[in-house]
Amino acid sequence: MMNDKRKIGRDVFPTHDKKRASSYTVAFSHPSRLIAFFCGLLFIVTSCSSTTTSAIPPTVTRSTAATAVPTQPPPSDDVLVARMVHNLTLDQKLGQMVISEFYTGTFNNDLQQMIQGDNISGVLIENKNGNAQTRDQLIALNKAMQSKAHIPLFISTDYEGGIVNELRLITGERPSEAAIGVTNDPQKAYAAGHSAASDLTGLGLNVNFMPIVDVLTNPKNPGLPQRTFGADPTLVTNMGRAYLKGLTDGGIVGCLKHFPGLGSANLDPHLALPTVNRSLATLNAVDLVPYRTMINEGIVPMVMVTHILNPQLDLNLPTSLSPNVVTRLLRDTLNFKGVIISDTLWMGGISNTYTLSQAAVMAVKAGTDLLLGPRGLAETQTMLFGLRQAVQNGQIAMSQIDASVMRIIALKLKYKIIPHDLALQLAGFMGSGNE
Repeated sequence: MMNDKRKIGRDVFPTHDKKRASSYTVAFSHPSRLIAFFCGLLFIVTSCSSTTTSAIPPTVTRSTAATAVPTQPPPSDDVLVARMVHNLTLDQKLGQMVISEFYTGTFNNDLQQMIQGDNISGVLIENKNGNAQTRDQLIALNKAMQSKAHIPLFISTDYEGGIVNELRLITGERPSEAAIGVTNDPQKAYAAGHSAASDLTGLGLNVNFMPIVDVLTNPKNPGLPQRTFGADPTLVTNMGRAYLKGLTDGGIVGCLKHFPGLGSANLDPHLALPTVNRSLATLNAVDLVPYRTMINEGIVPMVMVTHILNPQLDLNLPTSLSPNVVTRLLRDTLNFKGVIISDTLWMGGISNTYTLSQAAVMAVKAGTDLLLGPRGLAETQTMLFGLRQAVQNGQIAMSQIDASVMRIIALKLKYKIIPHDLALQLAGFMGSGNE
């Protein structure tokens, strides 16, 4: 037994120091002392290691716990929009391209199906459909609809003034565009737009299909009674710009209408398709002046395309269904980057010739992003079914759907209809350290 202990002493310490070897041999004669020795030896090794680490230059990191993890910059709005659209199914994307009408003043099962099941982009509030009866009723309805939406809704209306005022039961009468226009005072137009925005936000709406920038070259125009600022392109541009800025400053999405110009029509497109035979030169000098000016200024979020037949732009197709008008003229020539919306597709100018599904498919193929037209659940689902078939059979490219939905989502994000925190969640960034 003693021989084994001496061997340990000799292995651990130099054998030429016999006194030290002898003393450690005695120390190892008891197991508890042996354990104590090795604990001490471990302490010495650990201390040496610690000392060595402290001598490492500061550029070398030994402990990940002490390393600062760089924070990622917040995603840009472009990235958020792209990620949100990427995360949507085809049916959800198509739903985002439709604004529906409905026939109730309270939230019901049909609304729930359109909003949650069909993922519609928004609704149109109208007097004749019983949507806007009292202030409390409309506020409660709009809150209920938004609370059910996966992606917050466009809640839109035609809050014009004069004859067309879809909220008159709640807000009373408003001055017409003609009454504002005769003042030749853009400040009055701005005030009208800003007060409209205040009314709309207070009721839970976020889109007004205004201002009308038709240049009234036919004073007997049956579709625009008291609905234009005047007959001079410069006046219409200045008043329309001021009104739009009033809406924008008040947080409401505005929309220029009725592209490419309804001012010379002799029929109301609600009833039939007007023929407007105007050359591109005439359009450029008159009807397109407000559009070109404000688009170049970068202040236009949305443009509505109307239903007329202009054989000098397209021999066969109404303007709202014509690639020559929607894509080549508005998108490409005028370089409009925002959302293009159709005028209502159930209007006689379209529905006298085309079914709702046909019109929807043709409008999207022409370059339209957002469709007005279905009334109620059945028409909404019919339109969506027709669009889905057109994508699946290759009539409409998936890339075109994605581009339209990106413009729509970008507009909702810009006007805070989609709150930023919800955008992060829908884009899949929540929980990644970017929120």
